[in-house]
Amino acid sequence: MSQRMTFFRKAMAAQRIKAVQELIAGLNADKERPILVGPWRSELGFEVSYWIPFVAFLRSKVKDFDARAHIVTRGGMGRLYSHLAAQGVDLYILRELAEIRRENLRSQVETGLLKQTQVTEWDERVLEDAADAMKVQRPFHVIHPAWMYWALAPFWSEDMGLNYLTSLTDYAPIPKPTLPETCPVPPKYVAVKFYSRHTFQYPHQEVGEWVQQTCATIAAQSPIVLLSSGCEYDDHADLQITGLNIASLPANILPEQNLYVQAAVLAHASAFVGTYGGVAQLALRMGVPGLSVYTQWSGTAHAHLSLSSYLSKLQNVPFAVGSLADSMFWRQVTSVPAEMVQTQVVVPEAVPV
Repeated sequence: MSQRMTFFRKAMAAQRIKAVQELIAGLNADKERPILVGPWRSELGFEVSYWIPFVAFLRSKVKDFDARAHIVTRGGMGRLYSHLAAQGVDLYILRELAEIRRENLRSQVETGLLKQTQVTEWDERVLEDAADAMKVQRPFHVIHPAWMYWALAPFWSEDMGLNYLTSLTDYAPIPKPTLPETCPVPPKYVAVKFYSRHTFQYPHQEVGEWVQQTCATIAAQSPIVLLSSGCEYDDHADLQITGLNIASLPANILPEQNLYVQAAVLAHASAFVGTYGGVAQLALRMGVPGLSVYTQWSGTAHAHLSLSSYLSKLQNVPFAVGSLADSMFWRQVTSVPAEMVQTQVVVPEAVPV
């Protein structure tokens, strides 16, 4: 598969669609074979915005997919695939967290991207161990993330638009996962996660002050649950936020449950506020209204924002995105005291009928 994708690296969009159709035909031709899906060890945003929709599209085309497919992802996120497949194993059970990070770093050094654009020997060994763990019979089919990255690349490069993307994906909302009993939350709360990434530079005094003030404003109106346990399982470092009416997740969450617990708490929040990125996109995919911010627009394709805007309108889920400068401008416009507004509003005279 990897050799073919390398050969077709500059393939036209129609060729990529044809190749995916041939993949589907092959999966249907050997309908008795199990299907291993993964291993996914890449970014959360790509997983929820493209990988899960791509797998959902294949499920709609492949006979008995949900019974044959075995999901290999990490952090307990396999439960978010329950509408696609009934079985799977967590990557954090098969491998130590440090080893996974080393493999991601190695891939990033080789390709310049934290993207699984090729099947590595490490991935192949993981799939063999996953098959053993789940007692999957050989031979088995493999749907590696490289298929998705290769097939959908024309959309990210903006050579093709949404019609192309949606011809290879299924954007039905991700079902809300059940809240674990070990993670009590208030009846109503706002989920918050501010973390440093290329679009949200930190440490920076102005950024830190803005985050603290914003969270204090929210906490004065509603409890906040921070999607952070203090454990270093995530790819990004969370900003430290403290204050009244602000709680964090339990500190003893296992690596193989970390992302699932965050997703479950996020799914049952009244809203999400935080950094623009994968968590904001996950909130949208689960139908949770979100407001996310960035400090600078760099290192990310505008196509991702275009997709989120499209899904927001399609599913009638608010998804507000802006820079810190945008937020400060809005504050100037909307934070005028009510008594001043009442004294300055000009009421037009009635128009005679």
